[in-house]
Amino acid sequence: MDEFLLQFKNIDKKFPGVHALQDVSLDIKKGEVHALLGANGAGKSTLIKILARVYHQTSGDIVLKGENINHVTPATIRHYGIDFIFQELELVPSFTVAQNVLLGSEKTIGPFLNWRESTRAAQATLDQLIPGFVDARSLVRDLSVAQQQIVCIARSLYRKPKILVLDEPTSRLSASEVDPLFSVISKLKDERGITAIYISHRLEETFRIANRFSVLRDGKLITTQELKDCSPKEIIRLMMGQEIDTTKRINNLDPDYSSKPALEIKDLSAEREFGPISFSAYRGEVFCITGAVGSKKTEILETIYGLRKPTSGEMFINGKKKSFKNSMIAKKRGFALVPEDRRNNGIIYDFSVKRNISIASLGYLSRLRFIIKKVAEKRTARKLVSELNVKTASVETPARTLSGGNQQKVVLAKWVVRESDIYFFDEPTVGIDVRGKEEIYNLISKLARQGKAVVVSTSEVEEALRISTRVMVVFSGRSEGQLNTAETNKSELLYLVMGGQDHAEN
Repeated sequence: MDEFLLQFKNIDKKFPGVHALQDVSLDIKKGEVHALLGANGAGKSTLIKILARVYHQTSGDIVLKGENINHVTPATIRHYGIDFIFQELELVPSFTVAQNVLLGSEKTIGPFLNWRESTRAAQATLDQLIPGFVDARSLVRDLSVAQQQIVCIARSLYRKPKILVLDEPTSRLSASEVDPLFSVISKLKDERGITAIYISHRLEETFRIANRFSVLRDGKLITTQELKDCSPKEIIRLMMGQEIDTTKRINNLDPDYSSKPALEIKDLSAEREFGPISFSAYRGEVFCITGAVGSKKTEILETIYGLRKPTSGEMFINGKKKSFKNSMIAKKRGFALVPEDRRNNGIIYDFSVKRNISIASLGYLSRLRFIIKKVAEKRTARKLVSELNVKTASVETPARTLSGGNQQKVVLAKWVVRESDIYFFDEPTVGIDVRGKEEIYNLISKLARQGKAVVVSTSEVEEALRISTRVMVVFSGRSEGQLNTAETNKSELLYLVMGGQDHAEN
């Protein structure tokens, strides 16, 4: 039919030990925003990578405006007006922002590159999204993860695609950063007739931006419907095959506030970053640090962990004063840090799931310090894969073959093995589906009930309310206050997250 711009016809994809997609047929209408929904490992990213020609389907066809494009390569797919923003950031760290945004489309004067004009064009595209948030002259390696995400989005927008595929584009962005992106997508749809395929685990965003949705589950297409005809509760049931309560609190904890804090931070500062920040975390509690993306939550955790140098401040562990030295000493003191950027800091892609889980704890899984107890290593990996419901054919499977959400679970499992005393989780549910979030929340709660002190950094205020006993709100590197989560609400937290400014509820 003429109304269908892009069609997936009977797409099947098999990997060794995994049937990732099974006879998926899906039609995308011209000028619509089509949401592609499903749990981690449902096949969403596999389908998109087949469209990008990163993978080739085992069988089936891709049809664009009536033309079969099975022959297209990754190098030529963008010539057909299709561009991609993948879940994992694909940037050149040593290049400037402008060089990354205009890569392959640089401005020239005759045979020479015109870097001044290229930088100006890149900055204009970046400012379409969030004015002043990213400097086009900066090196990508110096940017925060949220800023890098904006660079990826700007690069795709600059190419002016006819079909834009967005795989979890807001997973590293807070509400204030999401609004400009949605405004740009809506404008492009209205003015240029752009078509978008939108993948997200944030259902509230899906209802704001999409016209229709399709649900994949276990590699099969479950349904395609108009969003206006369905509720979030029904979509969750379609995605998971069961109903899940996403509102109940999971902070059934009993912290020991009568003892000394497991961790106490006094007047911690880092020049031009944050401070002074003071807080304490007790055994048996989950303490949340929340704030918008860019509020310096990550920098605070990394400074305590020894990855950054403070300019002032004191740290006490179980009442004893300690210094901020380096991450190796932090590990010896019983700290574990689950990083926000799993691709660069959390996982080794070519290692197996088993080895990724055990790598931070080889001392516990070895004898004579250098001989790995292979049976114990495999048993431990299998146990955590089962507890966290990691979708993998085997613990011997390379981590690079897993979906982004399942890779995140492997990163979490790696640090759980260490049996540390103080756990830092930095945005632990980025790119995780509804069921996966519940599993991670239960894991965090379990650690606290075992007497661990758990500190979670999250830009999701609903997440902070659900899992924590106390929460500190950070705005532009300064503390806006600490509250007991049982005595506050989403509206109050959002007010503080925005620096005490009025806001409108969605």
